[in-house]
Order: sequence, then structure tokens, then C-alpha cells
Amino acid sequence: MELGLILFKQIAYMFIMMMMGYAMYKVRRLSSLGSKEMGAVLLYVVTPIIIMRAYTVEYSEQRAFNMLIALALAAFSVFFSIIVSKLIFKKEAIENFSATYSNAGFMGIPLVQATLGGEAVFYLSAYLAVMVLIQWTLGVVVITEDKTHMSVRRVITNPIILGILGGWMIFFLQIPVPSAALDVFNIVSAMNSPLAMLILGIYLAQIQWISLVNSWKIVGVSLVRLLLIPILVGILMSFISNEYFMVKMVTLIAVSTPVGFNVAFLGQQFDKDYFQAVRYVCHSTLLSIVSMPALVIFMDMIWRNF
Repeated sequence: MELGLILFKQIAYMFIMMMMGYAMYKVRRLSSLGSKEMGAVLLYVVTPIIIMRAYTVEYSEQRAFNMLIALALAAFSVFFSIIVSKLIFKKEAIENFSATYSNAGFMGIPLVQATLGGEAVFYLSAYLAVMVLIQWTLGVVVITEDKTHMSVRRVITNPIILGILGGWMIFFLQIPVPSAALDVFNIVSAMNSPLAMLILGIYLAQIQWISLVNSWKIVGVSLVRLLLIPILVGILMSFISNEYFMVKMVTLIAVSTPVGFNVAFLGQQFDKDYFQAVRYVCHSTLLSIVSMPALVIFMDMIWRNF
């Protein structure tokens, strides 16, 4: 119950920041170009630094083993999401991609930090690594319906992957990080939620609110992304020992976050329905204010009594 309440409080804060972005766009103090530039800062600077900061901890065999558990759960969760989404949205590329890939980075990181502490981001990075790898290979094929767009180079040069590789070097080689650098890491990390929510607010301001509820596809994508997939994953994780409770909860939060920003980015890049993609992001994010805390409370009760 406590985890769910903390999560609800944090999401409420994020919603307020999202409304700030909405208002700033409406009064023409921020633009779609501004959101694109803030997104670049978020992707290329803030997120990699947050991940590397999470790895500035003392090495232990237990942490290393837990990381392997986190990688296994991440791979299972993402591939399970792919299967479920494909079964439901068989020939609908944008819907399939939206239901499969969550906003585990921009929303997952601050939520995991708030509910489980800084070390939890250490395990969340495993989910991000798996999701980015699959998203920029199989995911791009899904959204473009063209295998020639699959790019290993995009995976290798992705800022999140580079941040994870840098973090692994810090952790496994126990590279000392100066206190001044840690201070900078902490300051930059605090930018994550405000930037992500301002961007989402700008997205929301560019669409008609009625368009979020007048399509069964929009509702269907949100239900699959926010409820069906995370509930099934959560139930299946009940069979894993609560000795790995933090790793399980990190995976649950990651898999229950709303539709990821990348669906809008890739939709725009590959000439798909960009505004429809934005609707999926906005609709699922608004619903996640209720769905994520409820899901965490529900699965926490099941796991503790299983």
C-alpha cells in the first residue's frame, strides 16, 4: 500500500509539471521546436548521466547477480509484451509498437527513484538496455514494416546504451568518480522529470482532448499497455522469490509505464501518423495516474501473500 501511495504522489507531481508545459505552449512561451530541443537534452545528456550515477556504488557479487536477474526479467517482460501486442494488433503498426514499448526511461526512472531509492535505477538500467536493443531493431521493423530500416548502428550509438556501458565500466572496474562529478550527476539527474513532463505537456497542447476518447483504438492501446500486459507479467513474477522483491518491483513499474515517447519520434521520422502516436502517448500517460499506483498496490499484496 505504501509503495502505491508514494507512486501516486510522485505521478501527481509529474502531472502538475505536465500541465505547466501545456500552459506554456498555449501562451506561446514554448513551441514544438522547444520540445524537440528539450527532448535532445533529455535523451543525450540527462538520461545517460542518471544511469551512470546509479552505477557509482560499491561492487558486490549480490548486486551483480541481481543485475542478471533484472536482465532476465527485462527480456521476459519485453518479449512477452511483443507477443501480446502482436496477437491483439496484428496488422496495425503504430498500435502494435505503442502497446509493446513503455516509457520506462523518462517516466520509469523518476518513479523508481521515488518509490524504491537510487539503487533501484541500477536494476532499471537492465530493462532499458533490453528495451532499447529490441526497440531499435525489431521495433523499427514493426513500425516501418520494412526490414531494411533495422539498424545495429542506432543501437550501438543510442545514448541510453552508451550510458549503460559507461555505468558498467564504473561498476565492474570500480572506477573512482570524483565527488565534484557526483555533484554534477546529481544536479543533472534532477532535470529528468521536469523536462520529460514539460515535453509531454507540449504534446498534449497540440491535440484536441476529445480525440483522446473518441476512438476505440486509443482506449484499447492504453488498456493493453497499462493493464493487460503488466498484470500478466506481475502474476507470472509471483513465482519468483521475494528475495528479489526490489528487482521484481522495478520490472513491474517499468512494464506498467505508459506508451513511450519513441512512438511519436519514430512515427514522425518514418512518415507514419505522428499525431495519432502522440494521442497514444498522452492518453496512456493521463490514465497511468490511476493505473500505476493501483497496479503496484495490487501486485504488492499478491506477492506478499503468495
